[in-house]
Amino acid sequence: MKNRTHARSRRGSRPEGFALFLAILLLFVLTITGLALMFASASEQTLSSHQTMVSKTFYAADSGVQYATAKLATDVTYVGGKLPVGLSTHYPGGASADIQVTVTRPVNIGYSIHPGDQIQSQGSSYGSSQIVENYYNFTSTAQAASIQSQKTVTTAVGIYPQLLVIPQ
Repeated sequence: MKNRTHARSRRGSRPEGFALFLAILLLFVLTITGLALMFASASEQTLSSHQTMVSKTFYAADSGVQYATAKLATDVTYVGGKLPVGLSTHYPGGASADIQVTVTRPVNIGYSIHPGDQIQSQGSSYGSSQIVENYYNFTSTAQAASIQSQKTVTTAVGIYPQLLVIPQ
C-alpha cells in the first residue's frame, strides 16, 4: 500500500510542477515583450523630439525670410545679418539662443512699374503716375547647435520701397 500512495503523490506533483513552469515561462515572455515595447517607445520619442527640433530649425530659417522682408519694406538699405536673439529661439522666455538665424545681403534682381496704382508708397495722394516694386533675392540660414542641424531657405520677394498706405 505504501508504494501505491507514493506513486500517486509523484504523479500528482507533476501537473503542479508543469503549471509552475508554464507560469514562469509566460511571465518571462511578457517581461521580454514589455522591455521591447519600452525600448521601442523610448527610441520613438527620441526620434520625434529630434524631428521636432529639425522642424523648428526650418521654421526659424523661414522666420528669417519674413524678418528680412519686413525690414526691406521699411528700410531699403537693410544689408542682412544675424537676427536678434529673441526672434530666433522659438522658445518663449528662452534666454539662450539655441537657434541662430543669419540672412544674407539682399540682392536687387529687378523691378516692375505699376502705372496708376491705387495704393501709394509715399503719401496720401490718389492715383500716382507710377509705383516701383523692387525684387530682392536673399538666403536665410538657421543653425541649431544643440542637435547640429542647419536649414537654408532661399527666396525672391517683391517689395514696395516704403510702407504702403491706402489713399484717403
